[in-house]
Amino acid sequence: MSTIEIIQEKSNADRAIYRARCRDWQTVGATPGTALDAMERLVAAGNENGDGTVVIVQRFRPDAFFTGKQQERLQALMERLHAAMALGKELAVEERLELEALVDAEWQAAIGRAAEILQAAQPPHEAQARAPKFSPR
Repeated sequence: MSTIEIIQEKSNADRAIYRARCRDWQTVGATPGTALDAMERLVAAGNENGDGTVVIVQRFRPDAFFTGKQQERLQALMERLHAAMALGKELAVEERLELEALVDAEWQAAIGRAAEILQAAQPPHEAQARAPKFSPR
C-alpha cells in the first residue's frame, strides 16, 4: 500500500504551496489536489502490484492528539535547531531531548489520528464486532 502525505508550505511569495510525498517522490502544486494528482500519476506508474493508496493531509492545527502549545514549542525548537545548524552548532542537550520528545509525541498523534480515521471508516457492523463484549456477572 502506498501512503501519500500532503503538506502545506509557504512559497517565496508567502503564498501557500502544497507538497505531496510518497516514497522517494515529491510533487508540488498550487492546491492540495494539484499536488495529489501529480503524485497519483507517479504512484500509479510505479505501482505494479495495484495496491491501494492512503492519502494524509496534515493541516497542522491543534487537536486532541497534539495541542497548540506543543505545536508552538515544536516550531520554536525547530527554528532554534535550524539556526544552530546554520552556524555549525548544536542545540543544548535539554533542548535536543525536548525536541525529540515532541517529535515522538507528534508521531504518536499521527498514529492516533489514523486509528480514529480507520475506526470511523469501518462499517457499523464491523465496528460493533470489534467492540469489547460486555458480560454481566
